[in-house]
Amino acid sequence: MKKTMLLVSCSPSTNVGLRSYLTQIFGRYIQLEARLADDVTSEIMEQFDLVLFASKGAARRAESKLTPKIHFLICIRTFNFTYLHKILSIPPSSQVYLINDTERTTKGAIHLLNTYGFSQYHFIPYYPGCGEPDYSIQYAVTLGEERYVPRYIPHVIDIGIRVVDVSTIAEIASFFNLSMSIADVVTQNYLNQFVQLLKMSNHQVRQTTNLNFITQSIINNIDIGICMLNEKNIMIMVNDPFVEELEIHKPHLIGVSLLEVLPEFEEILKKYPDQESLTAELVRHGNKKVTITLRKFRDTNHEDLTLIHLGRRQISEHNGGAEDHKAGKEAGNGNPEQEMETWYQFRDYRSQNSQVLHMIETARRISLTDYRVLIQGETGTGKEVLAQAIHSNSKRCRGAFIKLNLSALNVAQVARELDLSERDCVLKRACGGTLYLDGIHNLTEPLQRKILGLLDSSVNIRLIASADRDLYEMSRNGQFLKELFYRINEVSLATLPVRKRPEDIPLLFEYFLRNVYNNPSLSWKELFSDGLWKFLMSYNWPGNGKEIENLCKYFFCVKADAKLTEGDLPAYILSQVHENAKDLSPLERQILICLSQNPKIGRVTLLHMVQENGMDVSEGKIRSTIHSMAEQGLVHTNRTKGGCEITGKGETYL
Repeated sequence: MKKTMLLVSCSPSTNVGLRSYLTQIFGRYIQLEARLADDVTSEIMEQFDLVLFASKGAARRAESKLTPKIHFLICIRTFNFTYLHKILSIPPSSQVYLINDTERTTKGAIHLLNTYGFSQYHFIPYYPGCGEPDYSIQYAVTLGEERYVPRYIPHVIDIGIRVVDVSTIAEIASFFNLSMSIADVVTQNYLNQFVQLLKMSNHQVRQTTNLNFITQSIINNIDIGICMLNEKNIMIMVNDPFVEELEIHKPHLIGVSLLEVLPEFEEILKKYPDQESLTAELVRHGNKKVTITLRKFRDTNHEDLTLIHLGRRQISEHNGGAEDHKAGKEAGNGNPEQEMETWYQFRDYRSQNSQVLHMIETARRISLTDYRVLIQGETGTGKEVLAQAIHSNSKRCRGAFIKLNLSALNVAQVARELDLSERDCVLKRACGGTLYLDGIHNLTEPLQRKILGLLDSSVNIRLIASADRDLYEMSRNGQFLKELFYRINEVSLATLPVRKRPEDIPLLFEYFLRNVYNNPSLSWKELFSDGLWKFLMSYNWPGNGKEIENLCKYFFCVKADAKLTEGDLPAYILSQVHENAKDLSPLERQILICLSQNPKIGRVTLLHMVQENGMDVSEGKIRSTIHSMAEQGLVHTNRTKGGCEITGKGETYL
């Protein structure tokens, strides 16, 4: 005899949609019925082996009728992601009714849509009993509840009811002692939606950064950890849950081999080539067990790809649960002293500059020794990348790499960390490995003397120090102990700022853009206007590579329906542009104002407009000034009768 389950919701359309969905999954094993929450009684619910509430609202309505005999679950539901792109047909900044059956589910849906990046719309909740409609609103989005849509609204988008999340499917299967392969089938459907999203995302980035931002937000909000590999097992897409669940600390994973980051996958990948799909158990950090599934598919470019998704994880009893682990992880956040995995290798220091490549080769040779190293260079030039790479390539690579951030610690904290009588001091934890003193120029003289004394001790560590000031100059001026300078500077490396290696700017932009946009083939040419790119190539990059990475993240968040221009730059960079604008002559400023308000006007028209604003100039003066401004990239002169236009750079000067 079949087991029985009762679906309880607040809406007839939800009952119909979810009953159909669940019947497809469980129909062979479970007899399924559906009722409205207002219609169920204790007696009715007690007749079923399990009661499934479609929402918290439905459970709340039936709460007074629940008895100890009733076994129930509250459904976790999610959007069918492949329908969400329909919303993007609505003009940005529009007021849009979000229509559902109750106030709670309506507001919850709005919250989710905002989480997924649909922030360009002003969603207004509309549900039965909320009041009279606003007749000025022309757009509505509904979750399968078209019957509640005001009839006057001409543009209605139905994204369908929210479907049952795979975690709820797994709970139902577990309750009825059914095979977990049922949940895997649902996961496959879920992943098929995801694959479509990914294809959509990579296609859309060539059209508009706004669409890409939304699909990437959806991908990162999918609660299943997912990673995509090409045929060489290089990661071409990875979402946040995958990184968090497997505790991957290495940043910038796009273009990196999976085995470099997760060597535990080696045996699994060996078994995979002869199968279309494979489910296995991955053991991470000795005790964390995660179910993983690999599935082959072919994309629109006919490339063979592998999709990896994570299943439900298990953690051995002796080491605490997931929440304990998470709490422990969070407790370490922001700690200026960190014992960390060394995720950087020499290949992670990206450059085409001959001087930098020579420096990296020198660092490789240094790594094979046990000499103390001093790395000097500006902020954001990769000093920590070099320190980790040296450790990773040294005979101490199996030992700890401990970073002591000296700029984030006060004098007492540093003294305690360097005191060998302290039981858990940094020197003892770094024994056999590498101690990285980040920002050694920040040390007071007493602490400098303390380190000097420690260098004569028998502690078995390799010391690497970094500074973003010239320590030699500081030692000459009496700001840093000369003896300590020469003791820590057995060998030295100097990083080169980005402004002195402009050939690396395209390389760094593509590296960071591909990671931010989760797209391994993305080029800056697809996102930036010519004017913006010229500006970026001429900018002096005081924050170096870190500033480029931050700018890529900023651009990802900028809403743009066309290529990005100079006007899309963040305020702190635009303020520097505005400083340059002070050098404009009154005539140049007036020309920019006229062209901004009247694009593609000819020189004669421009001359009349300038003269009307009280400036006494000749046509020859206008011609020579426009030529000079075109050379500066402020205006663009079109051939024949195209007239003149202000450029993106010119707009930033106003």
